[in-house]
Amino acid sequence: MAECHRFRQLCQQLWEVNEEISQLRPMEEAAPSAQKKTAEAIQKEVAREVNRLLRLTFQDRRQAGSWDLEAVEMAIRSAMHQARAAALSQLLQFPPPAVEQRHFPCPCGHQARYQELRSKTLLTAVGKVEVSRPYFLCPHCHCGQFPDDVELDINKKESSPGVRPMQAVVGQEAPFDRGRQTAETARQSGSDDQSGGARRHRYGS
Repeated sequence: MAECHRFRQLCQQLWEVNEEISQLRPMEEAAPSAQKKTAEAIQKEVAREVNRLLRLTFQDRRQAGSWDLEAVEMAIRSAMHQARAAALSQLLQFPPPAVEQRHFPCPCGHQARYQELRSKTLLTAVGKVEVSRPYFLCPHCHCGQFPDDVELDINKKESSPGVRPMQAVVGQEAPFDRGRQTAETARQSGSDDQSGGARRHRYGS
């Protein structure tokens, strides 16, 4: 019973992801319907991870006669990273601008026009996510721009403000490309050792 109680406490951490992520974008930026849709998508992702872990954990207990609590803890941590990445991706799906907002000042002095939504992959502190945002093109100088990228400090960058300090520290002791890979590996694995990774594999993480 004690292990069951501990496991349910760990599962509760997944649900708390919603509270953490909800602070990333000011509420006034999205319409109530868009907020509800995003919240529902996040909740479904978290619920999917919780149900998957519960199913696999109880299946493992039936087969082995006991729980490997360490493996469960490692799986929960991995699932939390996946849920956070999915939640952040949902928050970074920007809608097309309203008709009256489909022009944006261009540095050349003219007005750039909205063209379409474009996506890019971004490395963040919770993993790789997809960002979809409006793209504007100036018909005079043919200069394209992503205003949301500038606001989020990811313009012409492949990593988020949260992960760049990690890359900078690692990059001081390694070439940039290898340093970036090392920072990503460290983010994904935390302090896991090989045995922890093997145990997580049992739960499909």
